[in-house]
Amino acid sequence: MKKFINLTKRNCLIFLRDRGAVFFSLLAMLIVLMLMGVFLGNMNQEEVITLLKEYGGKRDAAVDAAQAKELVQYWTLAGILIVNAVTVTMTVIGNRVADVTEGKLATLYSAPVSRTMIALSYVASAVLIGVFLCMLTLAAALCYITATGGELINIGALVQILLLILLNVCVFAVIMYLFSLFVKSSSAWSGFGTVIGTLVGFLGAIYLPMGFLPEKVATVLKYIPILHGASLMRNVCCEAALNQTFADLPSQVLTEYQEYMGIQVKMGENTATAAFQVLFLVGCGIMAFIAIAVVQRRKDISDR
Repeated sequence: MKKFINLTKRNCLIFLRDRGAVFFSLLAMLIVLMLMGVFLGNMNQEEVITLLKEYGGKRDAAVDAAQAKELVQYWTLAGILIVNAVTVTMTVIGNRVADVTEGKLATLYSAPVSRTMIALSYVASAVLIGVFLCMLTLAAALCYITATGGELINIGALVQILLLILLNVCVFAVIMYLFSLFVKSSSAWSGFGTVIGTLVGFLGAIYLPMGFLPEKVATVLKYIPILHGASLMRNVCCEAALNQTFADLPSQVLTEYQEYMGIQVKMGENTATAAFQVLFLVGCGIMAFIAIAVVQRRKDISDR
């Protein structure tokens, strides 16, 4: 256990000492913030206000605007947390690729430490850093939302968010480690990171809501874990704001809005339940873990 802790600590320190790595791991999150601040946030807020005017009868415009703003802020927060769960773990797992490139992994393999423990140390460090930065982002976002007039979510919702952060970070850490097994240079991993950092906002229906995407594209996204992770997070983050904002509107309006914004994911004729989405994410993590074991075993055989 001491060897495992030391290896995990080593990987964490390597990441934290590289300011460039920390910045670029959060770059996708910063892009989301800029897009929401400059354009997308106002567009999403106006859509909510339009729905309230159309179906809510006589209303207080100032209250509607404030509630719509809070709803969009929590929706954005959910997306940012998922972006972090993907991009941060991917950057930390890059330590393994760097070790391969620099020949350090071969040195570690020659030490009296099992290869399984070495692999787990990379994943564990990605989980620790990912959870830490997600929690830091969550704290900063909640401070901002409350400072701008929004209401703080209750303790029960906060606990659920923390559990979802842990779930998503663990799943994507394993998936990213699987991808790293097929990359042999830091430059290639950097290029891969650029692609993933660009796509994650689309795969999670963050840059563009689900209802805005072409039907075939939306169908494909429903079989990708990023969307379900984002949907779970949105359900918890936005629940109170949704109930408050759409309190006097027909339930069908709320349902359609949730589907349009990717808060709920409709698969076929049914809406995916939270239990199904959790199992889907866990299943993706287990399949990635099995694939890692198979690929690693083949690599071990070829190295003999």
